[in-house]
This record gives sequence, C-alpha cells and structure tokens, in this order.
Amino acid sequence: MTKNNIMKTIKEYFIVTIGVILVAFGLQYFYSPNDIAGGGLSGLSLVINHYVPSLSLGTLIFLGNLILFAIAFLLIGGDFGAKTIYASFALSFVMDFMEKVMHSHALTNNLLLAVICGTLIIGTGLALAFSINASTGGTDILAKILNKYTSFNIGRALLIVDLSVVICGAITFGLNKGLYSLLAVVINGLLVDKVIDMIGKYKEQKAAEQSDKEEIAA
Repeated sequence: MTKNNIMKTIKEYFIVTIGVILVAFGLQYFYSPNDIAGGGLSGLSLVINHYVPSLSLGTLIFLGNLILFAIAFLLIGGDFGAKTIYASFALSFVMDFMEKVMHSHALTNNLLLAVICGTLIIGTGLALAFSINASTGGTDILAKILNKYTSFNIGRALLIVDLSVVICGAITFGLNKGLYSLLAVVINGLLVDKVIDMIGKYKEQKAAEQSDKEEIAA
C-alpha cells in the first residue's frame, strides 16, 4: 500500500468516525430521551429498550447489527465494506460511552425542536458516512435484503423499513410521538440527499482546482 493510499484510508476512517459521533450524539441527546423512534435499527432499538430497559441502546444496536450481518452474509454474500462494519460497531461503542460515562440527557424536551435538531445532526453524520461509501449498518442491510428478494428498489425498501419502525414506535410511545418520528424520517431522507450532494459538489470543485494547478505546473 502506497503512502497516498494509507493517507486516503486514514482520512476516510476519520470522516466515518466523525459521522458516527454525530449520529450517536443526535440519538442520545435528542431522540432517545424524547422517545423519538426515527426509523432504522436505532429506532427499533429504542422501542425494544422501552420493554427491556436492562439492555442499553448501544448493546441493542450492537446485537442487532451482529444478527443482521450474519443474515446478510447468508442471504446476500460476503461483499461488505470494512468501513461499514467499523462504523456500525463504533456507533454502539460511542452510544454506550455517551450513556454510561457522559450520562447523556435530553438537551430539549420540546418534541419539534428535538426532531429538527436531532435529525439535522444525525442526517449530517449519516451523509458523511454515505459520502465515502460507508454506512452505519442497520436498515441499509435490511433494505438490501428486501431489495434482493422483492421488486423494491433500495430507496423504497429503506422507506418501508423505516416506516415499519415508526409504526412500532407509535404503538409503543403513542400516536403523537409516532407522528414526530415520521417527520424525523422524512426530514432525514431529504437532508441526507442534500448533504451528500453538497459534499459531491465540493469534491468536484477541489478536483477541478487540483487539475488546474497541475496544468499550470506543467
């Protein structure tokens, strides 16, 4: 591996780590204390945690990803990126650290404000991971399985999975919080696409500037 490749790998894992920290922060300080099950494995873990409080969110996400990776290897195959595996388990670790060491708590009890702030932070974190072909696991794995064995595309499969979690959240925490969770899912989907698009344009601009510098140097 060349020096450039090593630096590129370090940079990518650094970006993934920042994304993971943002997602964990949004979940632990906005979603979780306000019972907002905003889709995904994290939302499902929040529902399960309500019924089994002895299991922390980080532990539930870790176990969930472990089960999902095992199922995915059997149903889809072993072509999984190391960055996704790293991100999914790092998320569990960071969430447990925030909960047990930092004693995370709600930064606001206003549900609308919690949805907006939490989703902005979580969506940005997810977009950072997606921008370098990584993810935090969870619903991405379920969506891939659904996509392989049905006629649904990835986007529709993700929406179906997230909506299923929102329904479970509404049953567990009530219709009012279920509607806020639905709002979180919609905002998150729009935000992730927007941030990824912004990152893509930034990369194109930097590549163009680098190309211009090389032409001038030549």
